Amino acid sequence: CETCKQPVPGDCPVVYADRAGYSRQWHPACFVCCRCAEPLVDLIYFWKSGAAWCGRHYCESLRPRCAGCDELIFSEDYQQVEGLAWHKKHFACLECETPLTGKPFALANASLLCTTC
Repeated sequence: CETCKQPVPGDCPVVYADRAGYSRQWHPACFVCCRCAEPLVDLIYFWKSGAAWCGRHYCESLRPRCAGCDELIFSEDYQQVEGLAWHKKHFACLECETPLTGKPFALANASLLCTTC
């Protein structure tokens, strides 16, 4: 098994990942996302950099995810602060919804607040 490195008995079901090549195999419970360890046996998986990825983490490896709405950001025009990203329309105060682009703000636990709030 590629993950646990234990032998796979001949009567045990195995997972072959087509994109990884048929020389690699996994126990069904060992075929998991390289980022979150979600089991991928019954899901669509993505193969990147020699590892299996779930859909959520594969997409996050390509595009940032908005801290405001949890959706992927496809636009090149977005705000990024301390490793977090927001759609322009979601870069606003959590309390009063004032847009914060170009204004002073506080960031606490991934929540944005204007100086008034």
